[in-house]
Amino acid sequence: MQTDVSGPPLAGVSEANHLLTSVQRHAAESPDRAMVSVRVGDTFVDRSAAEVWDRVERLAKGLIAAGVQAGDRVGLMSATRVEWVEVDLATNMVGAVTVPIYETSSPDQIGWILSDSEAVILFVETEEMAAAARAIEAETACREILVIGTGGIEELIERGRAVDRSQLDDRFGAISGDDIATVIYTSGTTGRPKGCVLTHGNLTVNVEQVTDALAGAVDPSDTALLFLPLAHVLTKTTALFCLATGVRIAFGTSIANLPEEFAMVRPTLIAAVPRIFEKVFSKAQQTAEADGKGRIFDRAAATAIRWSRQRAAGAVTPLTRAEHWVFDRLVYGKLSAAFGGELRMAFSGGGPLGERLTSFFDGIGVRIYEGYGLTETSPLVTINRTDAWQPGSVGRAVADTSIRIDTDGEVLVKGPQVFAGYWHNDAATAEVFDEEGWFHTGDIGTIDEDGFLRITGRKKELIVTAAGKNVAPAPLEDRLRSHNLVSQAMVVGDAKPFIAALVTIDEESFADWANDRGHRGATVADLATSDELREEIREAVDEANASVSRAESIREFVILPADFSLDRNEITPTLKVRRAVVAENHHDTIEAIYGG
Repeated sequence: MQTDVSGPPLAGVSEANHLLTSVQRHAAESPDRAMVSVRVGDTFVDRSAAEVWDRVERLAKGLIAAGVQAGDRVGLMSATRVEWVEVDLATNMVGAVTVPIYETSSPDQIGWILSDSEAVILFVETEEMAAAARAIEAETACREILVIGTGGIEELIERGRAVDRSQLDDRFGAISGDDIATVIYTSGTTGRPKGCVLTHGNLTVNVEQVTDALAGAVDPSDTALLFLPLAHVLTKTTALFCLATGVRIAFGTSIANLPEEFAMVRPTLIAAVPRIFEKVFSKAQQTAEADGKGRIFDRAAATAIRWSRQRAAGAVTPLTRAEHWVFDRLVYGKLSAAFGGELRMAFSGGGPLGERLTSFFDGIGVRIYEGYGLTETSPLVTINRTDAWQPGSVGRAVADTSIRIDTDGEVLVKGPQVFAGYWHNDAATAEVFDEEGWFHTGDIGTIDEDGFLRITGRKKELIVTAAGKNVAPAPLEDRLRSHNLVSQAMVVGDAKPFIAALVTIDEESFADWANDRGHRGATVADLATSDELREEIREAVDEANASVSRAESIREFVILPADFSLDRNEITPTLKVRRAVVAENHHDTIEAIYGG
């Protein structure tokens, strides 16, 4: 195992010194090429690079008319849609700073972000969001709220008609790589959100690092479907990468509409969190079982995994090759069709995906490139790449990036994509940088002899049992979620005599499972303590336990009557579990496990 590793020098650095340079170039050099695509009824309609650039310029003039100064913060609270990107680019065009807010945020969260960032204007998607913001408006510096869904952008564009073009040119010409582009507030899984200050230079170089890692594997003939929140740095950087490389961006309308929009858009690449891939697998497994083909699916899945592993090792046996050929025609085509049939590259971040699931999708023809990073690192620090791909790892260091494994296993990072600090929070900044300038990620990991990084857990999430055994919950939770009935899982046991788990059930999979067993109409709450359901989940627990020592194994589990919820603040908008909130909400259940 290594403790220090660095990526190669960044080759072919572009002339871009801020985030709008490449967009402006595309509009000038390829004005008619489709840059974005938006859903209108039952189809997606393209907009050219010239159209996008013109609208951004007009919106930027509107911001000047509204009194937005260089350096001002502009709040942006909306689901993923083309207007999000337009507002973001226009904000940067006038030298101002975008402050994203998740559309699911509570009034308290909105109030904290607006007041802490001192945002002067807020864009929201709906009147409902506007009402939530107005409830706390008096406590902030926000002087205007514009509603995207009811003509707020068009109104601002109209106001900008009176602004002289020279004012915009002066603002645009003054932007530099050192200017702040955005302040992104962390999801707050362990406390109050902190604002991560990211400059144009941080984000621009990260786009170039990703472009370097992919080595020409993506080009303007590709189409990306964006569907995760643009308030999340992974989705935002994906959009910036597409804008820089000329990849057409199709904006999905919701997670619920993904199946039909995959078929409509037929994307060649996507970026997602692990839960999306887990749900695709579970849905396929559930459908096969409902059609009486569960055993065939399980055999096809096992073959896909074996084929991928053998191919990665350099030799596929004749038997595996033959079985893979058969299942490719019978099963795998239907599975890849769930992504639209054209998907060839998928990127996963925001949490561990797991070797088994990565190998499965590779085996059916969809290679997933897992990467690693944080909001503070713009985000990517490592990525699996076309010439260096290892399932179960998060890849190698991107260019101009150094990684060190500290004496306690913590992953430390240096690189041009690493932020300078938290907004108005010097104390928090000092906590994450050491005297040598290393950024302390809070994640625990290892680096193998080939330079691949593996993340084994969060430093603050390590469980120490009463016997003093250190247990990383993430690997156990990852294996539990691989069962088609499991939605979420949280391992507990800090200062307790043994490890236990809270398990939630995927309601869609549960409905078919219950119907097949004569429990039509039953809810998860009805059967949470039943022997039948517990026996199913026991299989998932046994599978997870097979990967760890007895001291680390799950001895008891509880099936909760309802899934973890955004409404109860138990998960983030990107489906990460807020462990402290779940532990508080289910305190009595956890205590009961240990006889309290």
